[in-house]
Amino acid sequence: MRVLRQAPYLAVPRSCPGVDVTIDWDGINEFVRALDVTARVAPEDIAGAMFEEAESIMGKAKADTPVDFGNLRSSGHVQRPEIRRDSASVTLAYGTDYAVFVHEIRDATHTVGKAKFLESNVNAAASGMAQRLASRIKRRWKMRWGNAVK
Repeated sequence: MRVLRQAPYLAVPRSCPGVDVTIDWDGINEFVRALDVTARVAPEDIAGAMFEEAESIMGKAKADTPVDFGNLRSSGHVQRPEIRRDSASVTLAYGTDYAVFVHEIRDATHTVGKAKFLESNVNAAASGMAQRLASRIKRRWKMRWGNAVK
């Protein structure tokens, strides 16, 4: 970008007659193309960062999941992100028909794990989640665009 001269339609005090400035922006088409690419990949990168965060939470939740035979713990998973027009979501789930009972019954005694094994880890992760997501997205963009990302 370079300043060449000021346009005559800008208000200039009478004591400074003849001051002209024009601003040229070379490479604007490249910039517009970059914005177009960013608009296409940003939802994928955001959803990918959400998936990474959910995987981290699930790992901690599995460590807190009660174990009898291990079926409940091994059924814990994170579903692939769902990207819609203006939002993205990721689901953490357990795939047994009894998971909800083990999760919700607080007065049950477990030799390994505890009740609320998923909820407690989601709640614990809430603090600082925005910053971690921003860092994950920034890391993805640095891999994509290098040092152009600050």
